[in-house]
Amino acid sequence: MRYLFLGLGTALWVVADQLSKIWAVRRLVIGGLPEQAHDIVSRRVDVFDDWFALRVVGNKGAAWGLFRNLPEGMRVPFFLLISLVAVVVIVTIYRRTQEDQRLLRVALTFILGGALGNLIDRIHYGYVVDFIDWYYQTWHWPTFNVADVAISTGVGLLLIDMLLHRGSARAKGESAEIG
Repeated sequence: MRYLFLGLGTALWVVADQLSKIWAVRRLVIGGLPEQAHDIVSRRVDVFDDWFALRVVGNKGAAWGLFRNLPEGMRVPFFLLISLVAVVVIVTIYRRTQEDQRLLRVALTFILGGALGNLIDRIHYGYVVDFIDWYYQTWHWPTFNVADVAISTGVGLLLIDMLLHRGSARAKGESAEIG
């Protein structure tokens, strides 16, 4: 049952991510997705004036465009390898979770779903399709996608789980010292 949760949860995030990207590309990209991320021509649709819009960009790098300037022959294999290592690490950690670590399992499922969603883009296009654009006046958050939401939420849940278990581990340690 524990692996069914991992599989279904991961699949839901991957499907949500890929369907949202398909929608964004069909609605916003003019002329379809090109081979090169910098050649994307996208409409911009303001959802809420002054802070939220939709526009497709191609992210050749990782979060916030890190490593986007690596040479093509290094960048794509590097990100594929990192993604595959991340998948193995996440599944390994998931396998080691205890029954009572539900929040940790949810977090790992979110992160795995997001990682696979972006991995599919890297394999298919050589870059990740981003389309959610947040900004305020001159401040601009890097454009992101549903997979990034899954990863960020998963990391947030991981931090919460760590804080909750740290507190419970500390309490167990204190009660062991007293007894």
